[in-house]
Amino acid sequence: MQQVFYLVQKEFRQVFRSKIMIGILFVAPLIQILVLGNAVTTDVTNLKVVLFDNDRTPMSRELLRRLANSEYFIPIEVEDDYTKLSQYMDRFEANLALAIPGGFQRDVVRKSAPKVQAMVDGLDGNSAGIALGYVAAIVQKYNADIIMMEPGLRNEARAVRQVKLEPRFWFNPNLESRVYIVPGLIAIILTIITVFLTGMGIVREKEIGTLEQLMVTPIRSWQLILGKIIPFAVLGFIEIIIIMVFVYILFGIGVAGSIPLLLFESGIFILTTLGLGIFISTISETQQQALFFAWFFMIFGILLSGFFIPIANMPEVIQWITYLNPLRYFLVILREIYLKGSPLAYLLPETFAMIAFGLAVFTLAVVRFRQRLV
Repeated sequence: MQQVFYLVQKEFRQVFRSKIMIGILFVAPLIQILVLGNAVTTDVTNLKVVLFDNDRTPMSRELLRRLANSEYFIPIEVEDDYTKLSQYMDRFEANLALAIPGGFQRDVVRKSAPKVQAMVDGLDGNSAGIALGYVAAIVQKYNADIIMMEPGLRNEARAVRQVKLEPRFWFNPNLESRVYIVPGLIAIILTIITVFLTGMGIVREKEIGTLEQLMVTPIRSWQLILGKIIPFAVLGFIEIIIIMVFVYILFGIGVAGSIPLLLFESGIFILTTLGLGIFISTISETQQQALFFAWFFMIFGILLSGFFIPIANMPEVIQWITYLNPLRYFLVILREIYLKGSPLAYLLPETFAMIAFGLAVFTLAVVRFRQRLV
């Protein structure tokens, strides 16, 4: 094992000798977490809204006041001409237009069906749906308050005995998308770092000729492979620990579950990414080729992992393909441990799937790598 130790030592010296590599290892992940953790979010805020009130009564003004004072909307104009509302969205000046027709207060008092019109820019369907949800919540709260304020409606409501729904949100009480997204970013960054380091590091030695020099030494092939793998595995563990600490300091998001279990599962995942990196090195002759192949594999892995798009929303054929993606399983494991504190017993299906896939990829990569050595 002394030969392996010297190889590991050489790899660490080679990595830390390069200032660019140190930046990739320790600076780039922190910048990615800082920027992406704040930029990648499903929350929709600062929606520009134009208001139209054709009723001009206390009740209609109160509804518009609540909408304008909401943290989600920014009122840009109170329009007097109903026909001009659509022009604001045509010119991309507003995301939403809310119109209250005449007779709104009269319909409320007469217990008719008061109407409110919301026109939403549907160019971004996700944001449009969330914006309508915000409006519906404000109107629903307004309805409940109107019932309690108006004597006639209040007496009727008491006779009906309204049912109140009190929701309880577990694991993310404030429904902050950052809490859900940031743990996923850890998996993405770990994938990028380990795949790129392994693939490009080995190919770089091909280009400068040091790999051929090692091949003519008395070192056995398994020792050479082990000496190449261990440093990148250690760097992967160091990377995830640094990111976890940075996430806690920056966002206040700590690990709810077992940290040793999280590191154990990360080790299984690192086995897969190292295997993928070695495989890329066997099909690449230059660092440019390794970069292209690494990005080719990772773009599919990231998009089919459920990080950006829920897997349940994908076509059925694509959902079956995602079972071949180890990042899919690691994302589930990471969020379960990070947010819910789930023990290993609840993570066995994903763990076994990741082990099987990791061993298959790693074995294939090592076999190809040995074939290149002999």
